[in-house]
Amino acid sequence: MMALLLSLIIASFVGKIIWIVQNSIKPVTQKVFSQTWHYYTGFIPVFFLLGGSEIINRLIPFIRSVLPDTGTSPKSGTIAEQYVQVPTMEQTATSSASFMNQLFDYLLRIENIKEIVLSAIVIWAVGTTVFLAVNVRKYRAFKRSILQESRICDTVLCPVKVIVSANATTPMVMGLWKPMVVLPDTQFREKELTMILSHELIHLKRGDLFVKLLVLIANAIHWFNPAAYSLNKQINTLCELSCDEKVVQEMDMENRRFYGETLLSMLEYGVMQRNVACTSSLCNPKKYMKRRLLNLMNVKKTKKSIIMLSLVATIAMVGSGGLVTYAAGSVVPSKATPSKATPSKQMEGRNVYVQSPDGTVEHFDKDGNRMLAPHMKKNIHPPVDEKTQKKIDELNKKIDSYIQRGLPAPQKYLDAINELYGIKPFGDK
Repeated sequence: MMALLLSLIIASFVGKIIWIVQNSIKPVTQKVFSQTWHYYTGFIPVFFLLGGSEIINRLIPFIRSVLPDTGTSPKSGTIAEQYVQVPTMEQTATSSASFMNQLFDYLLRIENIKEIVLSAIVIWAVGTTVFLAVNVRKYRAFKRSILQESRICDTVLCPVKVIVSANATTPMVMGLWKPMVVLPDTQFREKELTMILSHELIHLKRGDLFVKLLVLIANAIHWFNPAAYSLNKQINTLCELSCDEKVVQEMDMENRRFYGETLLSMLEYGVMQRNVACTSSLCNPKKYMKRRLLNLMNVKKTKKSIIMLSLVATIAMVGSGGLVTYAAGSVVPSKATPSKATPSKQMEGRNVYVQSPDGTVEHFDKDGNRMLAPHMKKNIHPPVDEKTQKKIDELNKKIDSYIQRGLPAPQKYLDAINELYGIKPFGDK
């Protein structure tokens, strides 16, 4: 549960950071790159919201593990050999812990942390379910409204079914598995109809409906993140802008103006019929249409240098997202995601004997090499009286209670056990 919650928080955090960066540099990128580039790079934060953060967090350590280690380990000084009892969970407290590390450590020590995490997961799951249910209901109601007063248009040559609906306020594509083009019940000139169908077929060719579904799912998963809603709206807007860009790319200025007039006529019709269909505008129609018309007149053929620059910028965005993900994942203590790892895999040291809970003793030489201590399998601690043993047992029970919750044992309990055994603290003579 804790692992799921932390993965969700990190994914939402990284997606929001990338979205903020993209919007902050947009005044520059709008002048250099195409709307299609903006549309596809809008998927980068969506990728991280949909699990890319977890993929990166797992991929980077794997890459580091397969790369040869060229670093040299620091030489240890002369340290007196000592006996240390190590709990199942390795001690990870260090004086150089970051603020975030300390914060997570504090949260993990809350007595009823499991109940809090469970409540948070339930609230998140309910929110996601409600979000999806509301959108599915809206879509079904909208589709039912469109199909109620519709007829098949046999006069139009198109690779998919075309219908005319009295309740459609604007041309659109509808349906994931059996897509169809929906036209308003109005008269179109042949040239207008050709441009409208070109626009809608580009949506189908690019699979924009599936893209919008993925963005909607990301929005549903991160319903608590305001950036997810803004990202959803932006990608839908960029989808239309990039589609316009593709349609008019090879057109001369006269045909571009005609295409713009077609968009304006659809806007006028949609305003007159706005109460027929239960739809919501992505943004202010006038502002949105002004942006589309300006973009139509400024579409240019992309130069090779711009293509290379856009590729570099895309890689930089993905790379920066990966770095943010890894950095965010690094501040979360490993104890936040408790595992059943074997204690012997977690132990390490230099010039020290280490005893695991099962009594197995391992020795680390001055270079940190692991070796099983000869003739020392069990009970390396000196014998104690019955009263002292009871105190040790009580301390061990307290330590076990922390370990069962996936938390590190407090250092004071470990020191108390060592003191009862007569083992001096590290560095003492």
